[in-house]
Amino acid sequence: MKNPSSTCRPSQVDVFVPTTDAAWAAFQRQYANRVTSAEVDHLFACFVFGLTTPAYADQDPSLHFDICRALLLNKLPPDRADAALYSVPAPTQAGMESARELIESKGVKMGRALQDERSDPEIFSTAKASSAASARLGGNEGNVQ
Repeated sequence: MKNPSSTCRPSQVDVFVPTTDAAWAAFQRQYANRVTSAEVDHLFACFVFGLTTPAYADQDPSLHFDICRALLLNKLPPDRADAALYSVPAPTQAGMESARELIESKGVKMGRALQDERSDPEIFSTAKASSAASARLGGNEGNVQ
């Protein structure tokens, strides 16, 4: 496997870090005591993929993958990051598939909003991105029981 740092620049990853940090915290609050760590990791990977899709969907797929992996490595050790990207864990709760789809689509929406904010430098700020991400993720990622 390629080293993600060899294909992506820090600036390509840094813009997403406040949002992914907030998402990780929200997933921990929402899911950590209800599903396996592999499921939480995979949900996080789905969100990261969605978040980065508006910026990287038209790029080389391996670059998009490397960006996702680099973001996951901010919160997960390499073996868990790779597992989250390469496999879908067996669901332990009803509704996990719909939660995955909803989380990825929220990521896409937040990625588009982040792009819009970045287009106006006076609007975009790390603090705003972080607090807005936490508020938008909220507790409605699905009806996982």
